[in-house]
Amino acid sequence: MKRDRERADFDSTAAAYDAWCETPLGRLVDRLEKEAVFALVEARPGDLALDLSCGTGNYALALAAQGIRVVGLDRSEPMLRTAQAKARRAGVAIPLIRADGRALPLRASTFDVVAVILGLEFTADAGQTLEEARRVLKPGARLVVAILDRAGLWTSWRRLKRRLVGSIWRDAAFFTADELRGLLETRGFADLRWRGAVHFLPLCRTRGVAWLARWETLAARWAPGRATFLAVAARRP
Repeated sequence: MKRDRERADFDSTAAAYDAWCETPLGRLVDRLEKEAVFALVEARPGDLALDLSCGTGNYALALAAQGIRVVGLDRSEPMLRTAQAKARRAGVAIPLIRADGRALPLRASTFDVVAVILGLEFTADAGQTLEEARRVLKPGARLVVAILDRAGLWTSWRRLKRRLVGSIWRDAAFFTADELRGLLETRGFADLRWRGAVHFLPLCRTRGVAWLARWETLAARWAPGRATFLAVAARRP
């Protein structure tokens, strides 16, 4: 019942999510998160990437823009329809698969990169999802995972808010950096490299966004442990 409700939340959120990403605050957060992720993606044009939990195609399209061949996978059909429409408008061919990350319908040792961006929070078994990501990666290839750190400022705000109002984050399971490290190392991933972003609360949505961008620069230098968005790259042996 819990997972059915969660899927319904995602199915009704596709358009709203993309609309938020076009707001001043959404554009700032998207830029900061992408800078963290793409600082870790070691892929060349022509490489094959899997965007696991691709949602509306935000990262799949960004990868494709770099000349990387991308396969997108998600369990929400409305999210995938939105991703397909965006790919058509961009003139990009991205194969999209509806499937559960815990049982990928993909061959082993296929991908040069697997990205799981804000997907572990919504899977019933994060360990099994990472096990599947490891299986489909080529030996020596990189996995890039991004989470909302449970100790981050914005995550703390989300955890409080979801007690009071309906939210897509209602049933999300948030992880700490140490918990994510343990999940990865238990499954043989090595050479972990980290990046953090978004050190602020969503207190400003329009005029104050420029102030938030300046605050981010300072906070990233002086309080890196307060980042909400954590990205990590790990190598499959």
